Amino acid sequence: MFSVLIVDDNPSLAAALDDILALKGFEIHVVPSGAAALQVLHDYPVDVLLTDIIMPEMDGVALYRHTRNTHPKLITILMTAYAADELIQQGMAEGIKTVLTKPIDIDFLILLLSTYKKRKSTGN
Repeated sequence: MFSVLIVDDNPSLAAALDDILALKGFEIHVVPSGAAALQVLHDYPVDVLLTDIIMPEMDGVALYRHTRNTHPKLITILMTAYAADELIQQGMAEGIKTVLTKPIDIDFLILLLSTYKKRKSTGN
């Protein structure tokens, strides 16, 4: 199974992503905060961290920083509806590969996740 952890403090967006990605065959975990995400990562195997950038208490880049040493194979994708250029630049400089703008292009996200899933299954 290929698992995606969605971290977003917007419950309606998180639920919509959950529904769509689950229908596409991904195992989904949804949490509203960075602290809750760290707990899920401790308890379950996760392949992709799909996290909002701007959240209270812990932003998406800070969450990535917490995970990159403990989960070095975890793929992190940032999402944002705001101009967070400085945070985006920091995250990209530190190893984040993809930043998606909200509203999310669902077809692109599914293609991206499917590519990562295929790479994992072939060992690339």
